[in-house]
Amino acid sequence: MRNLAGTAWEPHWKRRRQGVFSRTATPGGGQDEPHETPFRGPFRRCCGAGRAAALQLEIAYEHFRLERQGDLVSDNTLVNHDNQLRPFLTWATETGVRRFADLDLEVVVTYCALEAERIGKHGRKLRPHSVLDSHKALFTFLRWAKARRYEFDLSVLELKRPRVPKPEADVYHMSQLRAILAACNRSVPQEELMVRILAGSGVRASELCGLALVGPDGLSDVMTDSLSRGRVELRVRWDAGAKGKKSRRVPITPKLAAAIKGYEGRHRPPTAPGELLINQHGRPYRRYGIDAIMDRLERRVGFRVHAHAFRHTFATVATKLGWNFEHLRAAMGHAEYKELHRYVRLATERDLGSRKDWLDFIVANPATDWV
Repeated sequence: MRNLAGTAWEPHWKRRRQGVFSRTATPGGGQDEPHETPFRGPFRRCCGAGRAAALQLEIAYEHFRLERQGDLVSDNTLVNHDNQLRPFLTWATETGVRRFADLDLEVVVTYCALEAERIGKHGRKLRPHSVLDSHKALFTFLRWAKARRYEFDLSVLELKRPRVPKPEADVYHMSQLRAILAACNRSVPQEELMVRILAGSGVRASELCGLALVGPDGLSDVMTDSLSRGRVELRVRWDAGAKGKKSRRVPITPKLAAAIKGYEGRHRPPTAPGELLINQHGRPYRRYGIDAIMDRLERRVGFRVHAHAFRHTFATVATKLGWNFEHLRAAMGHAEYKELHRYVRLATERDLGSRKDWLDFIVANPATDWV
C-alpha cells in the first residue's frame, strides 16, 4: 500500500514561494485566488507518448477547463476550478499519481482526509464548507472524466459528500443595520451606498460590483422609467456578475434610487468607467474590495459583517412584508423555490424591528403596491 499521507503533502504547501501554485489572501480578505496565471494556454506540448501518459491528469484538467470555458461559465467558476483542483493535481503528481489508472479509492480517500485536516491561511483547519467545496470540485472533474471515457476506479464516485452543518443565517435587526450605517466612513461615501444597496436589493457582492450607470446597451442599471408611480428597479445583468448568467430586475425604493443618484452627482468621478461604484483609485470595485470594506465595518461595530448577510436580511424582511414566492424567487435570482423556505422560517421566528423603518430600505409587497 502506498504511503500517500506523509511526505508528499507537506512539500506541496512549502512550494508556495517557488511560484508553482499558491493560495494567497486577497487584499480584502476575500476568497483565495491563484498567485500566477493558473491556465497556461491549450494543451501542453508533450515530448512523446511517454510524457503525455505521465501528465494525463494535468492534460485532462486542461481539456476539462477548456470545455467549461467553451460552455461560457463565469470567470468566478473558472477561478474556483483552479483554486480547488490545481492543489489536487500538484499533490497527485508528488505522490506518483499521474494517470487516471493510478486514481483509485485509496488515493481519493487520502486526499479528502488531508483536506479535512489541512491548516488554512488563518492558522486553523478549513471550515466544513471549504472542505465541501473542494470535494464538489474534485467530483465534478471526475464525473466529467467518466463521461469522456477515461478509465479509473469508478467506485470513487460512490464516496459521499462531507457532512456539513447548517448554521443559522446571519440576519440583521434594524438596530444593527443602523449601527453599520453609522460606522461607515463619511469620507468614503461608497461604503454607505454599498450597505444600502446590499440591504435594499439583496444582490450578491459580485453583482454589486457589476452594476453600471451605462451598460453595454446604453441603458443604466438603475431603471427609473416608472419613477412617477413610485417604482424603481435595479437591473442585474447576465454579463455583469449575475450568478448563472441569469439577468433579473429587483424593485427598490425611490429613496435608494435617490441615494444612488446623489452619489453619482456628488462623489463619483465623471470620467470613470461605466460601473456605478468606483474606488478612490478611479477603478471599479472588485469582490476583494467589497470584502475589505465589510472587514473594516466589522471591526468598527464589533459583530460580524459580511455582504451575504445583507442578502439574507433582504429576503427575510421581504417575506415579512408579504412578498409572494414568485416575486422573491425572481428578485433573489434562485432557480427553485426550495431555497426560499429558510426565509419563511426566519421571518416567522425573528423580530427584526419596525415595519415602518424597514420600508425606508426595502419596498413593500410588489403585488399589492401595483396600481
